[in-house]
Amino acid sequence: MKRIGLFLLMALVFLFPLVQPGYGQEPVNKELIKLGQGARTKMIIGTVYLASLYVPAELKDKPAADLVNAEKPTAVILQIETGMLTRDRFVSAIREGFEKAAGSGFKTDQGEAFVKLFNAVEFKKGDFVGLNYDPASGVTASLTSPGGAPKVLGSVAGLAFKKALWAIWLGPDPVQDSTKKGMLGQKK
Repeated sequence: MKRIGLFLLMALVFLFPLVQPGYGQEPVNKELIKLGQGARTKMIIGTVYLASLYVPAELKDKPAADLVNAEKPTAVILQIETGMLTRDRFVSAIREGFEKAAGSGFKTDQGEAFVKLFNAVEFKKGDFVGLNYDPASGVTASLTSPGGAPKVLGSVAGLAFKKALWAIWLGPDPVQDSTKKGMLGQKK
């Protein structure tokens, strides 16, 4: 009986860091508050990622258009929920998202610069992609694997780029309506 108890205790000690809620979901700017989280789903695959939106307190009750256009620090944190997300699928989805955003008036010529930040990335279930916007430096992308430290992939400058990227999830023609509603903290 003591061995079973010791085994369970050891298992908890070693597994606890892997299952801590919120691990890797913190934006760089600690003054931001989490507005909401939405699931991006695909037929057959199920949930591809969870997208969390962090904003300054003064923007928490603003409509999506104001959040897209805001020249204030904000963050989107993607939590990868499937092992089926490859770099190619991620890049393809981002490119499609930029096309949809452009159709809604949020055009950027920096989409390929952003995509290149992910050239060496191999996604795994449990990874977090941090997209932190700061008006002075633009959007900084990072990757955090479970149990690892965030790895900065690089930055893309400019408010216009941030608007196009945020419009993928929060624009008038988002990648998925339920993802947008969840990120805004709205009920489905």
